[in-house]
Amino acid sequence: MDLDDCFKKNLIKKTNIDKELIKSVIEMSNIKETTVKTAQINEQNISAYVSLAYDSLREILESICISYGYKVLSHICMGELLKDILKDFDYHEFDRLRYIRNSINYYGKKVEFKQGKEIINKIFAMKKKLCEKYLKED
Repeated sequence: MDLDDCFKKNLIKKTNIDKELIKSVIEMSNIKETTVKTAQINEQNISAYVSLAYDSLREILESICISYGYKVLSHICMGELLKDILKDFDYHEFDRLRYIRNSINYYGKKVEFKQGKEIINKIFAMKKKLCEKYLKED
């Protein structure tokens, strides 16, 4: 699905820039990141924490979209929009992370412990970079 399809299907909508909503979503993202970073992660629960880490990233991406005046109802469309408005957005890495998360959530796939830790680190590195560049407080 491309960006035009996303708009035609109403999966991306124009919205007001709501600074309080942005702040709240960022706060929830940070709570999830802290939860992952302070958890006792092991072979059995690593996949659940990869999914939670992805949710933390997705909320930052959602905040960026809102800060540009968009509400996005699809992860794929979020990636397409951000690829268009943020020239340095690593769409391929985001899409890979989205695919891994969907494999966990919708198909019951598990990730190996070492791979899961690497994925979590990549997610939080991407999140940090995006926050520093696009979500600085006024």
